[in-house]
Amino acid sequence: MKKGSIKYYNATANSYNQQYREEQYRKYEAALDALRIVKKDSILDVGCGTGMFIKKTSKEADLVIGVDISRRMVELANKKCKNLKNVLLICGDADHLSLKERIIDKAFSFTLLQNISDPRQMIREIIRVTKADSKIILSADKRAFTREGFRKLLREVKVSITHFITYEDLKGYIAICTKGSR
Repeated sequence: MKKGSIKYYNATANSYNQQYREEQYRKYEAALDALRIVKKDSILDVGCGTGMFIKKTSKEADLVIGVDISRRMVELANKKCKNLKNVLLICGDADHLSLKERIIDKAFSFTLLQNISDPRQMIREIIRVTKADSKIILSADKRAFTREGFRKLLREVKVSITHFITYEDLKGYIAICTKGSR
């Protein structure tokens, strides 16, 4: 599945923004309306794609790290973010993040869960690299997850949902979570 995703996103990277920009920006705005980024924050964007969210949050955060498995997506993100001194982009696997434990204040992953074989492993990795009081923001496509299926997944990996966004015009759900189940 990973090889297929890499091939697909490498092939579609140049047209990704044009095809998905509007939907992605709606997800970003919905998440950011519910959660404030402050200057001291270190942000992780797992499945960063072409860097749209990174560019949007880099003005607010101290450090923004983007990870994507598609080399072509990371190349495009690098072009978009080349003048941003607080941005680090990594071509890597969401299931095995090459980051130290407990260094991230807020972790985001938009439109990735349905594209990986083991969403639990990816979320566990995000939990591993986030600080104890971190916020974890995840989106799940409505075609791949029911509302209850998404909530069940989050309970299984022991994150607590503090805010659940399910706007009619969004193609996905957005969950703002904290570590530990309640």
